[in-house]
Amino acid sequence: MKNWLLQLAKKKMRNIPFRSKLTYYLVITICLTVLIVVGFSYTVTSRSIKQQAKDMTMLQLQQNTSNLEDYLQNIESTPDSIVTDRSFQEYLSRHDEDSMDFSATVDDVYRSMSNIMGSKRDILYMFLYKAIDNNILYLGPTKAGQDSDYSNVAAYMSKKDISGSPIRVSFRQDPILPKKYTLTIYQPIFDIYRIKRPIGMLGISVTEDVVARFYSHSKRDLPLDTFIMNGQGTIVSHTDKSKISSNAELDEILDKHDGSAELGGKLVVYKYIENWDWYVVGTLPISYLLRDNNVMLLAILAIVIFTIILASFISLIFSRHLLRPFNDLIYRMSMVSKGDLTTRINLSDHGYDFEQVSKGFNLMVEQINVLMQRIYDEQRQLKEIEFKALQAQINPHFLYNTLESIHWQALMNGHHEISTMVKALAGFYRISLSRGEAIIPLMSESQHVENYLTIQEMRYKDKMESYIDIPEEFLEVMIPKMTLQPLVENSIYHGLRVKQSKGFIKITAVREGEDLIVKVIDNGIGMVPDQIKSLNRTLEDNDSDVGYGVRNVHRRIKLFYGNPYGLFYESNEYGGVTVNVRLHINREENNI
Repeated sequence: MKNWLLQLAKKKMRNIPFRSKLTYYLVITICLTVLIVVGFSYTVTSRSIKQQAKDMTMLQLQQNTSNLEDYLQNIESTPDSIVTDRSFQEYLSRHDEDSMDFSATVDDVYRSMSNIMGSKRDILYMFLYKAIDNNILYLGPTKAGQDSDYSNVAAYMSKKDISGSPIRVSFRQDPILPKKYTLTIYQPIFDIYRIKRPIGMLGISVTEDVVARFYSHSKRDLPLDTFIMNGQGTIVSHTDKSKISSNAELDEILDKHDGSAELGGKLVVYKYIENWDWYVVGTLPISYLLRDNNVMLLAILAIVIFTIILASFISLIFSRHLLRPFNDLIYRMSMVSKGDLTTRINLSDHGYDFEQVSKGFNLMVEQINVLMQRIYDEQRQLKEIEFKALQAQINPHFLYNTLESIHWQALMNGHHEISTMVKALAGFYRISLSRGEAIIPLMSESQHVENYLTIQEMRYKDKMESYIDIPEEFLEVMIPKMTLQPLVENSIYHGLRVKQSKGFIKITAVREGEDLIVKVIDNGIGMVPDQIKSLNRTLEDNDSDVGYGVRNVHRRIKLFYGNPYGLFYESNEYGGVTVNVRLHINREENNI
Protein backbone atom coordinates (compact mmCIF):
# COMPACT_ATOMS: atom_id res chain seq x y z
CA MET A 1 0.00 0.00 0.00
CA LYS A 2 2.84 2.36 0.92
CA ASN A 3 4.68 1.69 -2.37
CA TRP A 4 1.46 2.22 -4.31
CA LEU A 5 0.90 5.61 -2.66
CA LEU A 6 4.52 6.53 -3.36
CA GLN A 7 4.18 5.59 -7.03
CA LEU A 8 0.93 7.56 -7.25
CA ALA A 9 2.60 10.61 -5.71
CA LYS A 10 5.51 10.34 -8.15
CA LYS A 11 3.08 10.06 -11.07
CA LYS A 12 1.17 13.12 -9.89
CA MET A 13 4.43 15.06 -9.55
CA ARG A 14 5.45 14.09 -13.08
CA ASN A 15 2.17 15.47 -14.44
CA ILE A 16 2.62 18.84 -12.71
CA PRO A 17 4.06 21.58 -14.96
CA PHE A 18 7.64 22.57 -14.25
CA ARG A 19 6.60 26.12 -13.33
CA SER A 20 4.26 24.79 -10.65
CA LYS A 21 6.95 22.40 -9.40
CA LEU A 22 9.40 25.28 -9.09
CA THR A 23 6.84 27.31 -7.15
CA TYR A 24 6.12 24.36 -4.84
CA TYR A 25 9.81 23.72 -4.20
CA LEU A 26 10.51 27.37 -3.41
CA VAL A 27 7.54 27.61 -1.05
CA ILE A 28 8.42 24.32 0.64
CA THR A 29 12.04 25.43 1.05
CA ILE A 30 10.98 28.75 2.58
CA CYS A 31 8.46 27.03 4.86
CA LEU A 32 10.97 24.46 6.06
CA THR A 33 13.56 27.15 6.70
CA VAL A 34 11.12 29.34 8.63
CA LEU A 35 9.74 26.39 10.60
CA ILE A 36 13.25 25.25 11.54
CA VAL A 37 14.12 28.77 12.70
CA VAL A 38 10.83 29.06 14.59
CA GLY A 39 11.25 25.64 16.19
CA PHE A 40 14.81 26.38 17.20
CA SER A 41 13.88 29.83 18.56
CA TYR A 42 10.89 28.44 20.45
CA THR A 43 13.01 25.67 21.99
CA VAL A 44 15.79 28.03 23.03
CA THR A 45 13.34 30.58 24.41
CA SER A 46 11.39 27.92 26.30
CA ARG A 47 14.55 26.57 27.86
CA SER A 48 15.63 30.07 28.82
CA ILE A 49 12.26 30.83 30.39
CA LYS A 50 12.25 27.55 32.31
CA GLN A 51 15.80 28.12 33.50
CA GLN A 52 14.95 31.63 34.70
CA ALA A 53 11.88 30.26 36.49
CA LYS A 54 14.02 27.54 38.10
CA ASP A 55 16.62 30.04 39.25
CA MET A 56 14.02 32.46 40.60
CA THR A 57 12.04 29.75 42.37
CA MET A 58 15.17 28.16 43.80
CA LEU A 59 16.31 31.57 45.10
CA GLN A 60 12.91 32.05 46.73
CA LEU A 61 13.00 28.58 48.26
CA GLN A 62 16.53 29.09 49.53
CA GLN A 63 15.44 32.26 51.31
CA ASN A 64 12.34 30.60 52.75
CA THR A 65 14.26 27.51 53.78
CA SER A 66 17.01 29.55 55.39
CA ASN A 67 14.44 31.49 57.46
CA LEU A 68 12.64 28.29 58.36
CA GLU A 69 15.83 26.53 59.45
CA ASP A 70 16.76 29.54 61.59
CA TYR A 71 13.38 29.43 63.22
CA LEU A 72 13.53 25.70 63.87
CA GLN A 73 17.05 26.05 65.24
CA ASN A 74 15.77 28.77 67.57
CA ILE A 75 12.97 26.52 68.83
CA GLU A 76 15.39 23.64 69.31
CA SER A 77 17.74 25.84 71.34
CA THR A 78 14.95 27.04 73.65
CA PRO A 79 15.37 24.29 76.29
CA ASP A 80 19.14 24.75 76.46
CA SER A 81 18.84 27.46 79.08
CA ILE A 82 16.54 25.49 81.40
CA VAL A 83 17.73 21.90 81.33
CA THR A 84 20.15 22.79 84.16
CA ASP A 85 17.70 25.10 85.92
CA ARG A 86 17.64 24.36 89.68
CA SER A 87 13.83 24.30 89.92
CA PHE A 88 13.59 21.84 87.00
CA GLN A 89 16.26 19.59 88.47
CA GLU A 90 14.65 19.69 91.90
CA TYR A 91 11.16 18.98 90.56
CA LEU A 92 12.21 16.06 88.40
CA SER A 93 14.33 14.50 91.18
CA ARG A 94 11.86 14.60 94.16
CA HIS A 95 8.93 12.40 95.17
CA ASP A 96 7.44 14.44 98.03
CA GLU A 97 4.82 16.29 96.10
CA ASP A 98 2.77 17.30 99.20
CA SER A 99 5.43 19.42 100.85
CA MET A 100 5.29 23.18 100.71
CA ASP A 101 8.77 23.51 99.22
CA PHE A 102 7.73 21.11 96.36
CA SER A 103 4.70 23.26 95.61
CA ALA A 104 6.98 26.26 95.41
CA THR A 105 9.28 24.31 93.10
CA VAL A 106 6.35 23.49 90.82
CA ASP A 107 5.42 27.14 90.76
CA ASP A 108 8.99 27.99 89.75
CA VAL A 109 8.83 25.42 86.95
CA TYR A 110 5.52 26.81 85.67
CA ARG A 111 6.99 30.28 85.85
CA SER A 112 9.98 29.28 83.79
CA MET A 113 7.77 27.56 81.22
CA SER A 114 5.53 30.64 81.05
CA ASN A 115 8.57 32.83 80.50
CA ILE A 116 9.61 30.60 77.60
CA MET A 117 6.13 30.73 76.01
CA GLY A 118 6.06 34.46 76.56
CA SER A 119 9.36 34.91 74.79
CA LYS A 120 8.44 32.47 72.05
CA ARG A 121 4.93 33.45 71.06
CA ASP A 122 4.76 30.88 68.27
CA ILE A 123 4.86 27.93 70.71
CA LEU A 124 1.45 26.28 70.86
CA TYR A 125 2.02 24.43 74.13
CA MET A 126 4.70 23.00 76.36
CA PHE A 127 4.83 20.12 78.81
CA LEU A 128 7.33 18.64 81.23
CA TYR A 129 7.35 14.88 81.67
CA LYS A 130 8.62 13.57 85.04
CA ALA A 131 10.11 10.12 84.64
CA ILE A 132 10.11 8.88 88.26
CA ASP A 133 6.32 9.07 88.62
CA ASN A 134 5.04 9.67 85.05
CA ASN A 135 3.59 13.05 86.00
CA ILE A 136 3.04 15.84 83.46
CA LEU A 137 3.21 19.58 83.88
CA TYR A 138 1.29 21.03 80.88
CA LEU A 139 1.08 24.66 79.82
CA GLY A 140 -1.04 25.58 76.83
CA PRO A 141 -4.22 27.18 75.46
CA THR A 142 -6.49 24.46 76.80
CA LYS A 143 -6.65 22.07 79.74
CA ALA A 144 -7.01 19.15 77.40
CA GLY A 145 -3.33 18.47 77.77
CA GLN A 146 -3.75 17.47 81.36
CA ASP A 147 -5.62 14.29 80.44
CA SER A 148 -3.84 13.38 77.19
CA ASP A 149 -1.86 10.23 76.52
CA TYR A 150 1.89 10.79 76.79
CA SER A 151 2.87 7.20 76.29
CA ASN A 152 4.90 8.20 73.24
CA VAL A 153 7.08 10.32 75.49
CA ALA A 154 7.67 7.34 77.79
CA ALA A 155 8.61 5.35 74.69
CA TYR A 156 11.22 7.95 73.75
CA MET A 157 12.53 7.87 77.34
CA SER A 158 12.99 4.09 77.24
CA LYS A 159 15.34 4.16 74.23
CA LYS A 160 18.84 3.03 75.18
CA ASP A 161 20.61 5.32 72.72
CA ILE A 162 18.95 8.54 73.86
CA SER A 163 21.40 11.42 74.09
CA GLY A 164 21.25 15.07 74.98
CA SER A 165 20.21 16.02 71.42
CA PRO A 166 16.57 17.00 70.89
CA ILE A 167 14.19 14.48 69.34
CA ARG A 168 12.36 15.90 66.32
CA VAL A 169 8.83 14.75 65.57
CA SER A 170 7.60 16.06 62.23
CA PHE A 171 4.13 17.37 61.51
CA ARG A 172 1.28 15.19 62.59
CA GLN A 173 -2.26 15.54 63.83
CA ASP A 174 -1.62 16.70 67.35
CA PRO A 175 -2.45 14.13 70.11
CA ILE A 176 -3.51 16.92 72.48
CA LEU A 177 -5.23 19.29 70.01
CA PRO A 178 -6.63 16.96 67.28
CA LYS A 179 -7.70 19.89 65.09
CA LYS A 180 -4.15 21.11 64.80
CA TYR A 181 -1.15 19.83 62.82
CA THR A 182 1.95 20.33 64.92
CA LEU A 183 5.61 19.49 65.06
CA THR A 184 7.16 18.69 68.41
CA ILE A 185 10.64 18.93 69.81
CA TYR A 186 11.45 16.66 72.76
CA GLN A 187 14.44 17.75 74.85
CA PRO A 188 15.75 15.06 77.27
CA ILE A 189 16.72 16.41 80.72
CA PHE A 190 19.45 14.60 82.64
CA ASP A 191 20.36 14.72 86.34
CA ILE A 192 23.34 17.04 86.55
CA TYR A 193 24.95 14.65 89.01
CA ARG A 194 24.01 11.43 87.19
CA ILE A 195 24.02 11.85 83.39
CA LYS A 196 23.62 8.20 82.44
CA ARG A 197 19.86 8.42 82.06
CA PRO A 198 17.28 11.21 81.59
CA ILE A 199 15.06 12.18 84.54
CA GLY A 200 12.51 13.98 82.39
CA MET A 201 11.54 15.27 78.97
CA LEU A 202 10.59 18.79 77.95
CA GLY A 203 8.20 18.92 75.00
CA ILE A 204 7.61 22.01 72.84
CA SER A 205 4.91 21.94 70.14
CA VAL A 206 4.61 24.42 67.28
CA THR A 207 1.58 24.61 65.00
CA GLU A 208 1.88 24.00 61.28
CA ASP A 209 0.48 27.48 60.57
CA VAL A 210 3.62 28.99 62.06
CA VAL A 211 5.85 27.07 59.64
CA ALA A 212 3.57 27.76 56.66
CA ARG A 213 4.06 31.51 57.03
CA PHE A 214 7.69 31.09 56.02
CA TYR A 215 6.70 30.17 52.45
CA SER A 216 3.09 31.38 52.13
CA HIS A 217 4.18 35.00 51.71
CA SER A 218 6.01 34.13 48.43
CA LYS A 219 5.37 36.41 45.49
CA ARG A 220 1.82 36.12 44.30
CA ASP A 221 2.59 37.35 40.76
CA LEU A 222 3.37 33.71 39.91
CA PRO A 223 1.04 30.75 40.47
CA LEU A 224 3.73 29.20 42.64
CA ASP A 225 2.39 26.37 44.77
CA THR A 226 4.75 25.90 47.75
CA PHE A 227 4.54 23.20 50.40
CA ILE A 228 6.62 20.90 52.58
CA MET A 229 6.71 17.14 52.22
CA ASN A 230 8.62 14.58 54.23
CA GLY A 231 11.10 11.98 53.04
CA GLN A 232 8.27 9.55 52.22
CA GLY A 233 6.59 11.97 49.81
CA THR A 234 3.72 12.94 52.16
CA ILE A 235 2.69 16.59 52.39
CA VAL A 236 3.21 17.81 55.97
CA SER A 237 2.58 21.54 55.47
CA HIS A 238 0.51 23.34 52.89
CA THR A 239 -1.45 26.55 52.61
CA ASP A 240 -4.38 24.34 51.57
CA LYS A 241 -4.87 22.36 54.78
CA SER A 242 -6.96 19.73 52.98
CA LYS A 243 -3.82 18.50 51.19
CA ILE A 244 -1.89 17.85 54.41
CA SER A 245 -1.17 14.13 54.93
CA SER A 246 -1.85 13.42 51.25
CA ASN A 247 0.70 11.96 48.84
CA ALA A 248 2.48 14.64 46.82
CA GLU A 249 3.10 12.09 44.01
CA LEU A 250 6.65 13.32 43.58
CA ASP A 251 8.52 10.11 44.32
CA GLU A 252 10.96 10.90 41.48
CA ILE A 253 12.60 13.72 43.46
CA LEU A 254 13.11 11.88 46.77
CA ASP A 255 16.87 11.87 46.37
CA LYS A 256 17.94 13.75 49.57
CA HIS A 257 19.28 16.64 47.47
CA ASP A 258 18.25 20.01 46.10
CA GLY A 259 17.16 20.10 42.49
CA SER A 260 14.48 20.63 39.87
CA ALA A 261 12.48 18.52 37.44
CA GLU A 262 9.59 18.67 34.96
CA LEU A 263 6.81 16.36 36.11
CA GLY A 264 3.18 16.16 35.07
CA GLY A 265 3.28 19.40 33.11
CA LYS A 266 4.79 21.28 36.04
CA LEU A 267 8.18 22.71 36.84
CA VAL A 268 9.12 21.30 40.25
CA VAL A 269 11.89 23.00 42.26
CA TYR A 270 12.82 21.60 45.68
CA LYS A 271 15.15 22.33 48.58
CA TYR A 272 16.11 19.59 51.05
CA ILE A 273 16.27 20.16 54.87
CA GLU A 274 18.44 17.37 56.16
CA ASN A 275 17.77 17.70 59.93
CA TRP A 276 14.05 17.22 59.52
CA ASP A 277 14.11 15.09 56.32
CA TRP A 278 11.90 17.65 54.64
CA TYR A 279 11.60 18.93 51.10
CA VAL A 280 10.44 22.50 50.62
CA VAL A 281 8.79 22.24 47.19
CA GLY A 282 7.65 24.88 44.75
CA THR A 283 5.67 23.96 41.60
CA LEU A 284 4.83 26.12 38.61
CA PRO A 285 2.62 25.14 35.64
CA ILE A 286 4.82 25.01 32.53
CA SER A 287 1.90 26.27 30.45
CA TYR A 288 1.88 29.44 32.56
CA LEU A 289 5.60 29.92 32.12
CA LEU A 290 5.32 29.54 28.35
CA ARG A 291 2.15 31.55 27.91
CA ASP A 292 4.01 34.54 26.48
CA ASN A 293 6.14 32.21 24.41
CA ASN A 294 3.01 30.54 23.03
CA VAL A 295 1.58 33.94 22.14
CA MET A 296 4.85 34.68 20.37
CA LEU A 297 4.60 31.30 18.61
CA LEU A 298 1.09 32.12 17.37
CA ALA A 299 2.35 35.46 16.13
CA ILE A 300 5.25 33.76 14.35
CA LEU A 301 2.89 31.20 12.80
CA ALA A 302 0.76 34.05 11.53
CA ILE A 303 3.90 35.60 10.05
CA VAL A 304 4.80 32.21 8.54
CA ILE A 305 1.39 31.94 6.87
CA PHE A 306 1.75 35.46 5.53
CA THR A 307 5.29 34.62 4.38
CA ILE A 308 4.04 31.51 2.60
CA ILE A 309 1.39 33.49 0.75
CA LEU A 310 3.88 36.21 -0.14
CA ALA A 311 6.52 33.63 -1.14
CA SER A 312 3.99 31.81 -3.33
CA PHE A 313 3.11 35.04 -5.09
CA ILE A 314 6.76 36.08 -5.55
CA SER A 315 7.87 32.61 -6.66
CA LEU A 316 5.01 32.47 -9.16
CA ILE A 317 6.12 35.75 -10.71
CA PHE A 318 9.76 34.68 -10.52
CA SER A 319 9.07 31.29 -12.12
CA ARG A 320 7.14 32.92 -14.96
CA HIS A 321 10.04 35.25 -15.66
CA LEU A 322 12.61 32.47 -15.29
CA LEU A 323 10.73 29.95 -17.42
CA ARG A 324 9.92 32.32 -20.25
CA PRO A 325 13.06 31.32 -22.22
CA PHE A 326 12.35 27.67 -21.45
CA ASN A 327 8.85 28.02 -22.89
CA ASP A 328 10.30 29.62 -26.02
CA LEU A 329 12.85 26.80 -26.28
CA ILE A 330 10.13 24.15 -25.86
CA TYR A 331 8.03 25.83 -28.55
CA ARG A 332 10.98 25.86 -30.99
CA MET A 333 11.73 22.21 -30.24
CA SER A 334 8.11 21.30 -31.00
CA MET A 335 8.50 23.05 -34.35
CA VAL A 336 11.62 20.99 -35.07
CA SER A 337 9.79 17.79 -34.07
CA LYS A 338 7.15 18.66 -36.67
CA GLY A 339 9.83 18.89 -39.35
CA ASP A 340 10.51 22.63 -39.47
CA LEU A 341 14.33 22.71 -39.63
CA THR A 342 14.45 26.39 -40.58
CA THR A 343 13.48 27.62 -37.10
CA ARG A 344 16.13 29.34 -34.98
CA ILE A 345 16.14 30.83 -31.47
CA ASN A 346 17.92 33.76 -29.79
CA LEU A 347 17.94 33.82 -25.96
CA SER A 348 20.91 36.16 -25.47
CA ASP A 349 18.66 38.73 -23.72
CA HIS A 350 18.20 36.28 -20.82
CA GLY A 351 21.88 36.01 -19.92
CA TYR A 352 25.03 34.12 -20.81
CA ASP A 353 23.69 30.64 -19.95
CA PHE A 354 20.65 30.98 -22.18
CA GLU A 355 22.82 32.46 -24.92
CA GLN A 356 24.88 29.25 -24.87
CA VAL A 357 21.68 27.17 -24.89
CA SER A 358 20.35 29.02 -27.93
CA LYS A 359 23.68 28.60 -29.77
CA GLY A 360 23.66 24.87 -28.97
CA PHE A 361 20.05 24.55 -30.16
CA ASN A 362 20.72 26.35 -33.44
CA LEU A 363 23.85 24.26 -34.04
CA MET A 364 21.89 21.07 -33.32
CA VAL A 365 19.14 22.05 -35.80
CA GLU A 366 21.75 22.80 -38.45
CA GLN A 367 23.44 19.44 -37.89
CA ILE A 368 20.07 17.69 -38.05
CA ASN A 369 19.40 19.47 -41.30
CA VAL A 370 22.76 18.33 -42.71
CA LEU A 371 22.18 14.75 -41.51
CA MET A 372 18.69 14.72 -42.98
CA GLN A 373 20.05 15.91 -46.32
CA ARG A 374 22.79 13.26 -46.16
CA ILE A 375 20.26 10.54 -45.36
CA TYR A 376 18.10 11.75 -48.22
CA ASP A 377 21.05 11.60 -50.63
CA GLU A 378 22.06 8.15 -49.40
CA GLN A 379 18.53 6.84 -49.78
CA ARG A 380 18.39 8.25 -53.28
CA GLN A 381 21.69 6.60 -54.13
CA LEU A 382 20.52 3.37 -52.55
CA LYS A 383 17.43 3.38 -54.68
CA GLU A 384 19.55 3.94 -57.78
CA ILE A 385 21.82 1.05 -56.77
CA GLU A 386 18.84 -1.20 -56.11
CA PHE A 387 17.38 -0.22 -59.45
CA LYS A 388 20.62 -0.99 -61.25
CA ALA A 389 20.96 -4.28 -59.34
CA LEU A 390 17.47 -5.25 -60.38
CA GLN A 391 18.28 -4.33 -63.93
CA ALA A 392 21.46 -6.43 -63.78
CA GLN A 393 19.42 -9.43 -62.70
CA ILE A 394 16.95 -9.22 -65.55
CA ASN A 395 16.76 -12.54 -67.27
CA PRO A 396 20.16 -13.96 -66.08
CA HIS A 397 19.31 -17.26 -67.78
CA PHE A 398 19.54 -15.54 -71.15
CA LEU A 399 23.15 -14.62 -70.32
CA TYR A 400 23.98 -18.18 -69.12
CA ASN A 401 22.38 -19.74 -72.22
CA THR A 402 24.21 -17.35 -74.54
CA LEU A 403 27.57 -18.11 -72.91
CA GLU A 404 26.86 -21.86 -73.04
CA SER A 405 26.05 -21.58 -76.78
CA ILE A 406 29.36 -19.77 -77.40
CA HIS A 407 31.15 -22.44 -75.33
CA TRP A 408 29.75 -25.34 -77.40
CA GLN A 409 30.23 -23.52 -80.69
CA ALA A 410 33.88 -22.88 -79.85
CA LEU A 411 34.34 -26.47 -78.76
CA MET A 412 32.81 -27.80 -82.03
CA ASN A 413 35.16 -25.57 -84.06
CA GLY A 414 38.18 -26.70 -82.07
CA HIS A 415 38.75 -23.41 -80.27
CA HIS A 416 39.46 -24.95 -76.88
CA GLU A 417 40.89 -21.83 -75.23
CA ILE A 418 37.81 -19.82 -76.16
CA SER A 419 35.63 -22.66 -74.87
CA THR A 420 37.51 -22.75 -71.56
CA MET A 421 37.33 -18.96 -71.08
CA VAL A 422 33.62 -18.77 -71.91
CA LYS A 423 32.82 -21.69 -69.59
CA ALA A 424 34.79 -20.01 -66.73
CA LEU A 425 32.99 -16.73 -67.44
CA ALA A 426 29.58 -18.44 -67.25
CA GLY A 427 30.51 -20.05 -63.90
CA PHE A 428 31.82 -16.71 -62.65
CA TYR A 429 28.53 -14.90 -63.35
CA ARG A 430 26.38 -17.78 -62.15
CA ILE A 431 28.05 -17.63 -58.68
CA SER A 432 28.10 -13.79 -58.75
CA LEU A 433 24.33 -13.72 -59.04
CA SER A 434 23.81 -16.68 -56.63
CA ARG A 435 20.05 -16.26 -56.72
CA GLY A 436 20.41 -12.98 -54.83
CA GLU A 437 22.05 -14.50 -51.74
CA ALA A 438 24.54 -12.24 -49.89
CA ILE A 439 26.31 -14.96 -47.84
CA ILE A 440 27.58 -18.16 -49.44
CA PRO A 441 29.77 -21.12 -48.34
CA LEU A 442 33.54 -20.74 -48.74
CA MET A 443 33.41 -23.63 -51.25
CA SER A 444 31.20 -21.57 -53.62
CA GLU A 445 33.39 -18.52 -53.10
CA SER A 446 36.52 -20.53 -53.96
CA GLN A 447 34.84 -21.85 -57.16
CA HIS A 448 33.91 -18.30 -58.05
CA VAL A 449 37.47 -17.00 -57.66
CA GLU A 450 38.80 -20.09 -59.42
CA ASN A 451 36.69 -19.20 -62.52
CA TYR A 452 38.01 -15.64 -62.32
CA LEU A 453 41.63 -16.89 -62.07
CA THR A 454 41.08 -19.18 -65.07
CA ILE A 455 40.06 -16.21 -67.19
CA GLN A 456 42.98 -14.10 -65.92
CA GLU A 457 45.55 -16.89 -66.46
CA MET A 458 44.45 -17.17 -70.05
CA ARG A 459 44.83 -13.44 -70.41
CA TYR A 460 48.23 -13.26 -68.61
CA LYS A 461 49.46 -16.80 -69.44
CA ASP A 462 53.10 -15.72 -69.35
CA LYS A 463 52.73 -13.52 -66.29
CA MET A 464 51.06 -15.58 -63.59
CA GLU A 465 49.81 -18.84 -62.22
CA SER A 466 47.46 -19.59 -59.30
CA TYR A 467 46.90 -22.14 -56.53
CA ILE A 468 43.82 -22.67 -54.34
CA ASP A 469 44.54 -24.83 -51.32
CA ILE A 470 41.71 -24.53 -48.80
CA PRO A 471 41.30 -27.49 -46.37
CA GLU A 472 38.05 -29.36 -46.87
CA GLU A 473 37.00 -28.80 -43.21
CA PHE A 474 36.61 -25.07 -43.89
CA LEU A 475 34.58 -25.27 -47.10
CA GLU A 476 31.22 -24.87 -45.31
CA VAL A 477 32.26 -21.70 -43.45
CA MET A 478 29.98 -18.85 -44.55
CA ILE A 479 31.53 -15.82 -46.21
CA PRO A 480 30.10 -12.66 -47.82
CA LYS A 481 29.81 -13.19 -51.58
CA MET A 482 32.44 -11.55 -53.81
CA THR A 483 35.03 -11.32 -51.00
CA LEU A 484 38.06 -12.99 -52.59
CA GLN A 485 37.68 -11.88 -56.24
CA PRO A 486 38.34 -8.11 -55.56
CA LEU A 487 41.40 -9.07 -53.50
CA VAL A 488 42.76 -11.33 -56.27
CA GLU A 489 42.06 -8.66 -58.86
CA ASN A 490 43.94 -6.12 -56.71
CA SER A 491 46.95 -8.47 -56.45
CA ILE A 492 47.04 -8.97 -60.22
CA TYR A 493 46.77 -5.34 -61.25
CA HIS A 494 49.02 -3.85 -58.54
CA GLY A 495 51.43 -6.70 -57.83
CA LEU A 496 51.86 -9.18 -60.71
CA ARG A 497 51.06 -7.27 -63.89
CA VAL A 498 54.01 -4.90 -63.47
CA LYS A 499 56.38 -7.64 -62.34
CA GLN A 500 59.12 -8.52 -64.85
CA SER A 501 59.11 -12.24 -64.04
CA LYS A 502 56.28 -14.71 -63.76
CA GLY A 503 54.36 -14.51 -60.48
CA PHE A 504 51.82 -16.52 -58.61
CA ILE A 505 48.73 -16.11 -56.43
CA LYS A 506 48.01 -18.63 -53.71
CA ILE A 507 44.78 -18.87 -51.69
CA THR A 508 44.76 -20.91 -48.48
CA ALA A 509 43.11 -20.90 -45.03
CA VAL A 510 44.27 -21.50 -41.43
CA ARG A 511 42.45 -21.64 -38.13
CA GLU A 512 43.12 -19.35 -35.13
CA GLY A 513 40.94 -20.37 -32.22
CA GLU A 514 37.33 -19.71 -33.23
CA ASP A 515 38.45 -17.65 -36.24
CA LEU A 516 39.36 -18.63 -39.81
CA ILE A 517 42.06 -16.68 -41.64
CA VAL A 518 41.75 -16.92 -45.45
CA LYS A 519 45.05 -15.77 -46.98
CA VAL A 520 45.49 -14.35 -50.49
CA ILE A 521 49.25 -14.52 -51.09
CA ASP A 522 51.16 -13.08 -54.05
CA ASN A 523 54.82 -12.60 -54.92
CA GLY A 524 54.31 -9.32 -56.68
CA ILE A 525 56.35 -6.13 -56.35
CA GLY A 526 55.19 -5.75 -52.72
CA MET A 527 54.99 -2.64 -50.51
CA VAL A 528 57.30 -1.00 -47.97
CA PRO A 529 56.29 -1.23 -44.24
CA ASP A 530 55.01 2.35 -44.12
CA GLN A 531 52.73 1.66 -47.09
CA ILE A 532 51.40 -1.49 -45.38
CA LYS A 533 50.79 0.43 -42.15
CA SER A 534 49.07 3.28 -43.97
CA LEU A 535 46.89 0.85 -45.94
CA ASN A 536 45.65 -0.91 -42.78
CA ARG A 537 44.95 2.42 -41.10
CA THR A 538 43.00 3.84 -44.04
CA LEU A 539 40.96 0.63 -44.18
CA GLU A 540 39.79 1.25 -40.59
CA ASP A 541 39.14 4.93 -41.33
CA ASN A 542 37.12 4.01 -44.43
CA ASP A 543 39.39 6.29 -46.42
CA SER A 544 38.40 6.77 -50.06
CA ASP A 545 42.09 6.52 -51.06
CA VAL A 546 41.71 2.75 -50.73
CA GLY A 547 40.14 1.09 -53.76
CA TYR A 548 36.38 0.81 -53.72
CA GLY A 549 36.41 -2.99 -54.10
CA VAL A 550 38.78 -3.62 -51.17
CA ARG A 551 36.98 -1.05 -49.01
CA ASN A 552 33.63 -2.64 -49.85
CA VAL A 553 34.91 -6.11 -48.86
CA HIS A 554 36.29 -4.85 -45.54
CA ARG A 555 33.06 -3.05 -44.64
CA ARG A 556 30.82 -6.02 -45.54
CA ILE A 557 32.89 -8.40 -43.37
CA LYS A 558 32.72 -5.99 -40.40
CA LEU A 559 28.98 -5.54 -40.88
CA PHE A 560 28.49 -9.29 -40.84
CA TYR A 561 30.97 -10.31 -38.12
CA GLY A 562 31.71 -7.05 -36.24
CA ASN A 563 35.09 -6.21 -34.70
CA PRO A 564 37.89 -7.38 -34.97
CA TYR A 565 37.00 -9.07 -38.25
CA GLY A 566 37.89 -7.79 -41.72
CA LEU A 567 41.05 -7.37 -43.85
CA PHE A 568 44.63 -6.99 -42.71
CA TYR A 569 47.61 -6.51 -45.09
CA GLU A 570 51.17 -7.64 -44.40
CA SER A 571 54.39 -8.35 -46.31
CA ASN A 572 55.27 -11.98 -46.95
CA GLU A 573 58.40 -14.07 -47.37
CA TYR A 574 58.03 -14.08 -51.17
CA GLY A 575 58.54 -10.33 -51.42
CA GLY A 576 54.91 -9.68 -52.16
CA VAL A 577 51.81 -8.92 -50.07
CA THR A 578 49.45 -11.20 -48.14
CA VAL A 579 45.84 -10.18 -47.51
CA ASN A 580 44.42 -11.83 -44.37
CA VAL A 581 40.63 -12.22 -44.36
CA ARG A 582 39.52 -12.87 -40.77
CA LEU A 583 36.16 -14.71 -40.46
CA HIS A 584 34.34 -16.41 -37.60
CA ILE A 585 33.98 -20.16 -38.09
CA ASN A 586 30.62 -20.63 -36.35
CA ARG A 587 28.85 -17.52 -37.57
CA GLU A 588 25.46 -18.32 -39.17
CA GLU A 589 23.97 -16.49 -42.07
CA ASN A 590 20.85 -15.58 -40.16
CA ASN A 591 22.92 -13.46 -37.77
CA ILE A 592 23.48 -10.84 -40.42
